[in-house]
Amino acid sequence: MIKKAFLFALSLMIIVFIFSGCYKDKTQLQYPENMCDTTNVSFSTNILNILDASCQSCHKGASSSSGINLYDYATIKSLALDGKYVYGSLLSSVSLQGGNPYPMPQGATQLPACDINQIQAWVNKGAPDN
Repeated sequence: MIKKAFLFALSLMIIVFIFSGCYKDKTQLQYPENMCDTTNVSFSTNILNILDASCQSCHKGASSSSGINLYDYATIKSLALDGKYVYGSLLSSVSLQGGNPYPMPQGATQLPACDINQIQAWVNKGAPDN
């Protein structure tokens, strides 16, 4: 009788240990701590998505409220590489560093660090149209 109780308790502990270990592994795979990829940044996939989500409401089209059209690659590239501020106009405005007096997005919270890091990686590669 004691042997059966001991085997039952041991089996139960092993099952709990296995399932708790598997759950943790699945969580780490589904929600890695650092999901920010700055090595494979592309304009068409990453940069446009960031701009669409955070900038286009004020900077879309020729009649944008700011007068700056962030829906045109040539304009975006020129702002990214203009050298006007330490990090160029685009990066310095979203990173709140580099001397740009116009922090963006205006009246909203700063972009997530991953978005800023991806913009920085794209700018560092010469702002390619990829």
